[in-house]
Order: sequence, then structure tokens, then C-alpha cells
Amino acid sequence: MKDINNKGKVNRFKYMLYFYGLFVVFIFVYKYIIAPELPGIILLAAFAPIFGFMSSIINWPVYIHASEADGGMVVNSKRLFSKKQDSIIINKYNFDSYFETDHLHIGLNLLNEEEKMQQHKIKVSWMKLKDLRALEEKLREINPHAPVNES
Repeated sequence: MKDINNKGKVNRFKYMLYFYGLFVVFIFVYKYIIAPELPGIILLAAFAPIFGFMSSIINWPVYIHASEADGGMVVNSKRLFSKKQDSIIINKYNFDSYFETDHLHIGLNLLNEEEKMQQHKIKVSWMKLKDLRALEEKLREINPHAPVNES
């Protein structure tokens, strides 16, 4: 299995945020230093794009890196601009079933160290479709008979 990684898609969003920040700074410098006689409506140009980012603020990007391990896979996830990284080891001994989630996540029921069922969500909304299909295929390969449990 090739490693599954959505770094490119998340980094594009990150650099778009940087560019937007520079744009806002430019508008403020232009309005208050270069041409102060401009009407205040020009400031709308700086804040209008924020409404386009609203859905991305609610659905904040997450780096996902899934790689093959002994008889299973390791899924690392890290939120954009965060230092905290979460790792999940999924193999045929701890992967029990799926659980219902929204369309942004894959819900997995996994056994932890104390043999208790724990629910984990893998955020897949920032993954390319081919990577999402590869991840689902690998999960099917690990446990082909995993049922979907309502929760």
C-alpha cells in the first residue's frame, strides 16, 4: 500500500490563508496610509472574503497520514497550525466495527489496551477522493466483515 497523505490539499488552504492575511494588511495600509481620502467602503473588500472561509473555519483542515504497519495501518492526524498529533493503530485484532457519523468522518470502533471498545473518528473531508477510496479499501482489507453499528 502506498502511503495516504493529504498534505498538499491542506497546505494549499494554509497558503491561501497567508495570502488573504497579506491582502487585508495591504487594504488597510492602502486605505489609511497611501490614500486616506478613499471612502470606507473599500474596507469591505478586505472583509468580504471571510464569508467564503466560513465553511472552512467550521470544517477546519486536518493533516492525515496513513501508512501500512504489521497486518494493519497507522493513521496519524494533526490539525492545521497545531503541534498536537494523534495516532491510531488499526489492525485485525483491534478493529471491531464502524459507527455512523456525518459525511466528514469515518467512525471506527477499536479495542484499547484494557479491551474496552473506544470510538475514533477519522476526518476525511480534506482528503482527495482517490486517497479516501484507498483508505476505505485498506480498512476493508483489515476487517472485511466489519458491521456498521448505530450509535
